[in-house]
Amino acid sequence: MDIQNHYYGHSAALAHHCGLTRLRHISGLLQHGWTVSNPILAQFGDFSDRGANRRRLAWTSSSRAWSVEEPISYSSKGEPLIDAIGAPYLYLLDAIRAAGKLPERTERSLVLPLHGTALLKVNGDHRAYAELVRQREGQAMVSLHVEDLQNPEIAGAWQEAGHTIVSAGERRDPYFLGRIVWMMTTSKRVISNRLSTSSLYAAISGAEVETYGPEFQLGSNAEVDPGAVMRDLWPEFYQESPDQAALREIAAAELGVADQRSAEELKRILGWDGSTMSPFFEYWLSGPVSKAQAVLGIKKRPEGAHATEAGRSPLHWLRHPLKHLPSPLPALPPLAPIEPLSI
Repeated sequence: MDIQNHYYGHSAALAHHCGLTRLRHISGLLQHGWTVSNPILAQFGDFSDRGANRRRLAWTSSSRAWSVEEPISYSSKGEPLIDAIGAPYLYLLDAIRAAGKLPERTERSLVLPLHGTALLKVNGDHRAYAELVRQREGQAMVSLHVEDLQNPEIAGAWQEAGHTIVSAGERRDPYFLGRIVWMMTTSKRVISNRLSTSSLYAAISGAEVETYGPEFQLGSNAEVDPGAVMRDLWPEFYQESPDQAALREIAAAELGVADQRSAEELKRILGWDGSTMSPFFEYWLSGPVSKAQAVLGIKKRPEGAHATEAGRSPLHWLRHPLKHLPSPLPALPPLAPIEPLSI
């Protein structure tokens, strides 16, 4: 019922698992990224007043979604309105593997520096990081976020150090996750300067994962930047020679391997076993209105929602209004790893 359900090609990955030939609207709200905090608050705060009606779909039952901050609510039929279904990446990786389409792994290292968003900028020395990677990894493939690609200083720092720049695309691109699968399964080593969703994807895909480099700060408020929390909760990722088996075990828990569902179960939970007319109208009408009210301050968000963006005026969102609006669903991408965009 919101555009975030289709971010990064997640709905496409689930559609492949369910045997669909086209994308459909999801009945509920799907977690679109890994988060240190409660994903229900972090990603669904704009729709808090609809908690009694809308199912929330988290990646894992061991996540912060089941904390005391957000008690589980139930439908009129007595069904819990929080379900764990596993990360969409897991379904796409499994489907590509089952189809025998996984590419061969190379000796290349892949680097994914901590990135910002349209609302939150990252402060850090990309030039120093690019040189450090060159010393330790040699020439590497560097996947930059679309926001960083638009910054000539960031892209230039990596290019001048001799690295190859690629991109998985922007978050509404349905090919995004297929490109991530290609990068994670063709690279021997995956490097970042902070634990991230990509670190978990790499570990579960069988790549060697290492976290090193200069500290980058996300946003201007260091108190809400989750970097220090990550080190405290998952020090295994920050060791000099990490135990790769331990990292895979953490990744499996955080991505929800144990919470993956069968095609029939998933179709029922997503509302794909019947008409999606109601989610269609929510996607185009009530969803955008509810989000606009939250952005403009007309509707109060719950305490702790969107913590890293707290205190920002509505003008920050209104500078990029189209990023929040729904758009027609694209065609279902092919079931295959997809080479990233070359820059």
